[in-house]
Amino acid sequence: MAGQLICSAISPHSPRMGIEANAPDFIRPMIASSRELSAALLAMKPDLIVVNSTHWITTFPWYVTCHDHHRGHCVADEAPDMIPGQLYDRPGDPQFGRALVDAIKAAGIIAGRNESPHYHWDYGSYVPLHYLDPGQTIPVVTMGTCLMANLDECLKVGAIIRTVVEKMGRRAVFVGSSAFSHLLTRTPSDWPLPHNRAKDEKFIALLCDGKIAEAKDWLPAYCDEVEAEMHGRVIATMLGTLDPARSYRGRQYGAYAQSSASGNANVALVPVN
Repeated sequence: MAGQLICSAISPHSPRMGIEANAPDFIRPMIASSRELSAALLAMKPDLIVVNSTHWITTFPWYVTCHDHHRGHCVADEAPDMIPGQLYDRPGDPQFGRALVDAIKAAGIIAGRNESPHYHWDYGSYVPLHYLDPGQTIPVVTMGTCLMANLDECLKVGAIIRTVVEKMGRRAVFVGSSAFSHLLTRTPSDWPLPHNRAKDEKFIALLCDGKIAEAKDWLPAYCDEVEAEMHGRVIATMLGTLDPARSYRGRQYGAYAQSSASGNANVALVPVN
């Protein structure tokens, strides 16, 4: 059966979202927007979610989880009071994970399988999935963000993800777990600086208008200008998953929101031809 990457998205992961009952009021619009995106994604009936997290940081290889099942407790190392050990229990897709690692290696990029039975998720993987697939039924493959990868390499890996989805016959969603601007402060409710917010909104508008080539052209300068999270590596991987031979329709779900002066939004793109 022919596979298709049916949606590519960016979704936030503020640790203040980790336990909804403890979330401050300014975070609740972010939670609501994640739930709006969830309804749209679940209606597409994917059989795989691939999550690229800015908080699973690797140095040299691109690591991909290849577990039959993901089960454990997520602790946010940088904020264990906010996410002290939240349970997750989800199916994996080891066949896809191994195929993705092999394809990345075949492109001359260092990659490795994460098959450790003792591995536990980072909160950048846990938080989006907690809201996007609350039933924990859709198989998941997570992957880290490689510090040694530049934006061009991230774009290439994104294209490889799309190719492997098609070859493996999956009906998949890619989720880039990332903020946009990320010039942080210690005041949780701070908004991004006005010029950074304006640039975030301009970049998101390009995505929503399906202007993918323009977004790619601006990406390096944009990432420098707003100090994008992980210098925009996850955003670049998401852009790489988009087929340049196709047209896309984008949508922002819910409101643009803040967390310690980072800019956050749920944005998804689907192919229209």
